[in-house]
Amino acid sequence: MWEFEHSVETKASRAFAWRFWTDVSNWAFDSSIEWVRLEGPFASGTMGETKSPGLDPVRWELKGVRAGEEAVVEMALPGATLRFHWRFEDTAERGTRITQRASLDGPAADDLVNQGVREFERGIPDGMRKLADLISESARSSSQSPD
Repeated sequence: MWEFEHSVETKASRAFAWRFWTDVSNWAFDSSIEWVRLEGPFASGTMGETKSPGLDPVRWELKGVRAGEEAVVEMALPGATLRFHWRFEDTAERGTRITQRASLDGPAADDLVNQGVREFERGIPDGMRKLADLISESARSSSQSPD
C-alpha cells in the first residue's frame, strides 16, 4: 500500500475551481498529458481515458463524485488499483483548498511503488500548484470574481 496527499490553495471560489477541474480538457495543462476524454457526464460510474505522449491511453472510472466537493479517479492496474481522491473545500479567505490523495493498493502495489511511483509522487506538488495557478488565472480572466 502506498499513499500520498498534498493540498494547494487558490483564490477562486470552490464553485469556480470545481467547474474548471471537472472540465477534463483542462487536465492537459501538463506536458505529460496529451489528451483526456470523458465518456459522459462528470458523475460516478463515468469512464474516461488519459493519453500521455508515446503511451497507450489509460482507462479510468469516476467514483464517489459529490458535485462541488470531491471525486475519485480510479485506475485498474495489473495487480493493483490506483486512486486519486480529490477534495475541494472553502478557505477562510473565500478561496478554495484543493487536496489530492493518491493511493495504490493490491497485491502488486509494492512492486509498482518500487518501479517508479515514488518519482511520480515527487511531481504531484508541482502539478497541483500549476493547476491552482491556472484556476486562479482563469477566474481572473473570465471577469468572474475569484471570491
